Amino acid sequence: MASLGRRLSIIIGILAGVLVLLILALPYIVSLDSMRARVIAAAEAATHRKVEIGTMRLQIFSGLGAGVENVVVRNPPGWESPALVSADRVSVKVAFWPLLSKRVEVTKIVLEGATVAIERDPANKWNIDDFLSAGKRDSAPAAATAAAALLVSRIEIDRGRALFVDRKVAPGKTVTLGLEDLTGRITDVGPTTPARFDLAARFLADSGRNLTLQGSAGPPPTGGPMGETPMQAAFEAKNLMLGKLAPYVGAFQSNDPGTLSIKGTAEGPLLGAVVLRGNVSLAPARKSPMPASNGTIALTLDWSKGTLVIARSLFDVAKLPLSLEGRMDDLRGQTRVDLHIATPGDVAIDSVTGLPGLAGTLPAGVKLGGRVRLEAAIQGPSSELDTRASLDATQFAVSMNGQPMVTAPSARATLASRGKAPLSGRITMPSGKLKDVPFEKLAADWTWDKGALTLAPSAVVYGGTLAARVQSDFAHAQSESHVALEVRGVQAQPLVDSTTTARNVFSGTLNGTFTLSSRGLSWDAITRTGRGEGRLAVTDADLRTVQLMPEVARSLTAVGRIAGFQVPPSLESTKFSRLETSLRLADGRLATPDLSLSGRDVSASADGSIGLDKTLSYQGRVILGPAVVKSLGNVGKYVADSEGRLALPFRASGPVSSPKVSIDESIAVDLGRRILAREAQQKIGGTAGKVLGDVLDGGDGKTANPADLLQQFLKPPPPRPTATPAPRP
Repeated sequence: MASLGRRLSIIIGILAGVLVLLILALPYIVSLDSMRARVIAAAEAATHRKVEIGTMRLQIFSGLGAGVENVVVRNPPGWESPALVSADRVSVKVAFWPLLSKRVEVTKIVLEGATVAIERDPANKWNIDDFLSAGKRDSAPAAATAAAALLVSRIEIDRGRALFVDRKVAPGKTVTLGLEDLTGRITDVGPTTPARFDLAARFLADSGRNLTLQGSAGPPPTGGPMGETPMQAAFEAKNLMLGKLAPYVGAFQSNDPGTLSIKGTAEGPLLGAVVLRGNVSLAPARKSPMPASNGTIALTLDWSKGTLVIARSLFDVAKLPLSLEGRMDDLRGQTRVDLHIATPGDVAIDSVTGLPGLAGTLPAGVKLGGRVRLEAAIQGPSSELDTRASLDATQFAVSMNGQPMVTAPSARATLASRGKAPLSGRITMPSGKLKDVPFEKLAADWTWDKGALTLAPSAVVYGGTLAARVQSDFAHAQSESHVALEVRGVQAQPLVDSTTTARNVFSGTLNGTFTLSSRGLSWDAITRTGRGEGRLAVTDADLRTVQLMPEVARSLTAVGRIAGFQVPPSLESTKFSRLETSLRLADGRLATPDLSLSGRDVSASADGSIGLDKTLSYQGRVILGPAVVKSLGNVGKYVADSEGRLALPFRASGPVSSPKVSIDESIAVDLGRRILAREAQQKIGGTAGKVLGDVLDGGDGKTANPADLLQQFLKPPPPRPTATPAPRP
């Protein structure tokens, strides 16, 4: 018996060993290649595409099933991507006992190195259009049959990829976005229970996995299309590099906006209206003009209809609260937008320069202050968006480098743009101050084109109107700026007092035009590089610091002391009523080559300039009219010209606030000689009078010359000594 037992044990061991060897060799002995043709035929019938399958092997020890290598589902001809779907290895595991009941229960599907490539061609056609159209058709019996015949417990994905290949967004180029390094699992796939998924991948990032998705989908609706399968999911995307979307967002092409993070939930049918809710935040790049932003979103995405509806969502953009709502249609074609942006009431405006579209557009150093209410609408096709906005501000203020530029109790600004056209709008302020200049009824039309500003303001200023047109390219610091200025009926004294440090130097009513070109609009830039020309007229002009007529009166008084006539006291206070001149700016000086002053009984003409360093230099002549000349008595006819006038050359130079004015002394001396000669000739008469007159008029220098006395009188009188009061007894 013992010998028999040993023999049986040996036989059983040998049989077991043979069975083990047989099982080990079974995947290599039993070939599934005979099934390849049927599998390929079924796959091609389902996909309407050419299908390729590599080696097929039976799998036992890792679980009953089959493994397939090098699976490829080809795209039809005409697509740049050769394959719609490819995989290095696909493994399908099935349960043994359900097979005895002619029921397939898949316990696990493993996808290794699988890639899905979705492509759009230049004509906006997709390589999955046939699948999308099929998903919209009602195929309930087929879906129910397939679902009943196939149960999948678990799907595992390793090193997966999902690519979007776009040949439309950039003509002549191919842009590819990818969901890379996809890994995870999908469980409980069946007709009556929801499938659960837990996936991670890399998207818009250079390394690591920054995207996670967990949730459930299913079961498919009874009698309905698979596209209506319900889904519930939680998702998170960290540090999405928005610069990679530059082909789709024009603003990102010149400025990297930074990274976007989003966390939220998604709920709805797979190919229907999916509701997305969550939180978003934007971390701008180091040199990006975009501001830091964060907020909440509430969206409804219906991919089958190509629509995105945005419920009222709140954001903080550069600390400025904004609400966003609207919709986008035809997402798969020529997208149309209808969005509305607003502030929830009045908000602080100090960070308004951080708004998208305005970020980085104001010149460096410019700050805005006050409270503002913003309303904006963005509408139309994505290729030609129509943007309109309005801002109503209270206690509005603009400063540059800490210095106040504009203040106003209220202001309104509008903005409009269409497509790639420049931004444009209008600013209105009922009243306010431009630096220290008060104004009323200010209106300024403006355009902004890639950093170039064109501004056309007009306002009521000091009883008149001031209008200008300013063109300056802030995007290029060394570019030339242009200004055209028009003044009508503006009072000169308060304007000069409020815009310069000079006080009480000039009065009158200004009318004129001036054009200016310079590399920059700061005072220093205008001083160094400014050039321009124009015309100025001033009525009721009074050059208060240029003591021209008092100097004329002093010179004539000196002559009168010798010649025996008196200058009327009114001469010193004689006023000019009008000033006219052309203007030329160059090398830091404003030249007035044909300056003319005119009054009732006096006029003057001069050539010279006023420096931007607040100095002046002029030479010209003052002309006393016949009435003034007659007031000198009989001597007036001795010095008058053929028209009864008297011309006296003068010079003026020095600081604008206190220039030195002088009458040409040689002319004054000559007048004195002429007067003395004529009077001597008349009083003595005859030949002796004529000889004496000639001597006095010629002045041969050999005898005492009364004209020398004139030069002494012409000198300004010394200050009178202050009398010392007598002591009281």
